[in-house]
Amino acid sequence: MTEKQLKIRQQAFALTVCTVVFMTVYNLCTWYATSLEDLPSLTFGFERSIPFVPLSIIPYMSSGFFFCLVFFSCTNKYQLKILTWRMLFVTIIAGIFFMAVPLQFSLTKPEVSNSILKLPFSFLQTFDSPFNQSPSLHIAFAFVFWSVFKDLTKWRLLVMICLILLGISTLTTYQHHTIDILTGSILAHVSFIIIPYRKNDPQYRNFRVANYYFLSGLVCILAALLFHEYVAVEGLLLLLPASVTIMIGYYLRKNTDFVSPFLVNVNSNIRQSGKN
Repeated sequence: MTEKQLKIRQQAFALTVCTVVFMTVYNLCTWYATSLEDLPSLTFGFERSIPFVPLSIIPYMSSGFFFCLVFFSCTNKYQLKILTWRMLFVTIIAGIFFMAVPLQFSLTKPEVSNSILKLPFSFLQTFDSPFNQSPSLHIAFAFVFWSVFKDLTKWRLLVMICLILLGISTLTTYQHHTIDILTGSILAHVSFIIIPYRKNDPQYRNFRVANYYFLSGLVCILAALLFHEYVAVEGLLLLLPASVTIMIGYYLRKNTDFVSPFLVNVNSNIRQSGKN
C-alpha cells in the first residue's frame, strides 16, 4: 500500500467515524424531541422580516458535500486529527444541548411552487426535522470546515463565498432561528480554543488569542439581542464591545506580529509566577 493510499484510507476512516457519530447523535436527539410535547422556540422580533428564499436550499444542502470534502482537503495527519476531534466535539456538545434544551423552529414555511426546488425541501421535511435547533450544526460545521479550507491555494475565495451563503441559508430556508446561528458560532470557537491547532507553534499564537476575542464578541452579540428582546432596549449597547472585540480578533488573525494586551498580561503573569 502506497503512502497516498494510506492517507486516503485514513481520511475515509475519519469521515466514516464523524458521519456515524453525527447520524447517531442527530437521530437520537430527533427521537427524543418528537417524544416531547409543546416544545418552545426562542426567537427575536426582527426574524419575522427575514424572507423565505427557496433558492437558498442549494447552499443549505451543500453542507453535506463540504462535510465529505473537508476530510480529503487535509494535507497532513495532524490536520486531519484536529479536524476529526473538532467535528466530534461540536457534534456531541450540540447533541447534549439538543436534549437538555430542546427547541423547535416556529415560523410557518411557505409552500414551494418550483417543482425542482420542491424535491430538496421534501427531503428536508423527511430527514431534517424542525428540532435540533440550537446550536446550529450547519453553522458550527461551516466554521470548522473553514479552519481547513482557509489554507487552500485554489478555490479559496469560492469556498468562502459558498460557506457564507450556507450560513445565510440557514435563516432563509426557514430551518433555523438567529439564536441557533449565534450559538453554533460560539460552539465552533469553543472547539477552536479547546482543540487548538499547533498550540506550541509561535506562528499560530495570534490565531489562538484571536479565537478568545471572537468568542467574547459572539457572546456579547447574543447577550445584546437577548437583553434587547426580553429586558430593555439598552441591551443593544453590548453590540459596541462586541464589535470592538471581533475587530481586534480579526486584526490579530491578519497581523501575526501584533501582540495583544491579553497575551502580554498572560506572559507577564507566567514570568511573575516563575520568579515566585
